[in-house]
Parts: sequence; C-alpha cells; structure tokens
Amino acid sequence: MKYNALFIGSSTKDLIMLVDAPPESDQRICASQFVISLGGVASTAAAAHQKLGGSTAMISIVGEDETGEYIGADLKNQNFAYLQLLHTDKAPSSLSMIQVEKNGKRCITHYGGCIREMTFESLDLSPLSHTRYLHLGMMNPDLMLQLARYCKEKTQAKLSIDGGNLPRNLMEQLLPYTDIFIPDNKTAMKTLGLEPKEACRYYAEHGAGFAAVTAAEDGTVGYDGSSWYYAPAVSVRLLDTLGAGDNFHGAFLYAMTRDWDMNRRLLFSNVFASLSCEGLGGRIAAPSLETVLKRMEES
Repeated sequence: MKYNALFIGSSTKDLIMLVDAPPESDQRICASQFVISLGGVASTAAAAHQKLGGSTAMISIVGEDETGEYIGADLKNQNFAYLQLLHTDKAPSSLSMIQVEKNGKRCITHYGGCIREMTFESLDLSPLSHTRYLHLGMMNPDLMLQLARYCKEKTQAKLSIDGGNLPRNLMEQLLPYTDIFIPDNKTAMKTLGLEPKEACRYYAEHGAGFAAVTAAEDGTVGYDGSSWYYAPAVSVRLLDTLGAGDNFHGAFLYAMTRDWDMNRRLLFSNVFASLSCEGLGGRIAAPSLETVLKRMEES
C-alpha cells in the first residue's frame, strides 16, 4: 500500500484565545494569549499521523477566499504523501473561534462552511485502493455512508471513524462498516447513556471490529468483541485539550502499523494526545515520535 492512512474531512482555520473565563452576554473580556492554527477533525488527525512518520494521505475542501488560501498553504507545507484539496465557490472556508480557559476547558464557535459542499461524486476515489486505513471525520452524513460502503465493498482498506459528536442514528448506520470506532466518554454518555466499558460492548455488538472510548484522566478502554484492553492516562501540564481526540486518532492509526500489542498502541495514543494538551491549540505542542516513546518508558 502507498499510504498507511488516508484522512477525509474538514480543515478549519482556528483562532484560539486563552481566557480566564468565557464572556457573558454584552461582556468584553481580554485574552492573555492567542494563536492562529490549522484545525479540523480530519486535518488534526492527519497532522499527528504525519508528524509521527506515517505515510499520510489527506482529502479536504476549501472555499475561494483568504481562509482557504491559509488552509491550503498549511496542508501543502506538511508534505503529505498525497493531498487532494477540493475548491468551491459555493461556500466560504471552515472557520472556528475557540476560547480556552486556564483549566483546559473551552468554548467553540464553529462555522462549517464549505464542508457541506464535499460530495461523493466530487472525490477522486483512487487513493482508497492504496491505503491501509481510511479515517473519516464528521461530514455530510450521506457522504460518510457512501464512503463507508465504498471502502467495505470496493477496497481492502480498514475503516476508522471519529465517533466524537456523531448522532446516534448515523453512528448505528456506520458501525456495520467500521473496523475502528473511537469516541470520547462524553459522546458515549450523551448518545447511549453508557459508561466507557458498556459503550465499547455496544459498539462491538453493532458491528465495530474494534471499539475504544477515551476518558481523559481515566485512561482509555478498548474491546474487540472477545478481549478487553486498557491504557492509563498520563500526567501532563494541561493547558488546552483542543484537538486531543483528533491527535489520539492520528497516533492510534500510526500505532496500528507497529508490531505492538493493543494495550501498547492505546498507551502510545494516550501519551501523544496528552502531551499535545501542553500547548495552545491541537498542533503546537504535538510531540515527536522520540518524545512519545521516551515518555512511555517513564510511565
């Protein structure tokens, strides 16, 4: 296979501000720090996979505007093994404003924009025949289902789904096609009303080949239909949890290409995602492969 993982989904220009607390209505506050960064579920996961040394492919979409120019330049500078960047004049590029509190909590205002313009017919699907894993971020539900079916019926790629924020009806339609399904514990509780272990069992019983639920300081639990796996959380100097789940997915797909047992793969992903929370924004503090492996030895 040419690529270890192909990521499809949104790319977003993020304006991130560090604040004491988000403002109330008609209130003006000051930020102590700000950064502008490329975000988006698929883009952040792809950036993590690329930084770790995986052969990474990426498909995304931008509008014909300055934000799209910023996103396109960042994606091209990452030197992915393959980049398919669609352009549309029907909607502006995706944009987010994030206010991060000093305890790591955050408020996000997101404008999806052009991600709605990505369609199955607009994609060059040839990379799907040359990747070990296909990872889907949240997009148009019909597009996600079309890609999931195509992946299962027409390719040898394993399908990975970012389960965060997926509504239950879409999740249940996707699970029969899914090889790797990983949401966070808040999503599992919101959509199913289940704690991580019971949620993993539910996902596996409804079709997922492997399911895991991340739970921040409580670590990550995984289940493949017969065996349970667990990786503890790691202690970090928490500043911002933005993109932690996306970083986990990128690191996990990299770990799946290594000759490790599943507990070690989950721990590797926990460490990478946790260390990324030491900086403002999901990518600024993303660690190197060497840093992650060293931290694992110390754990």
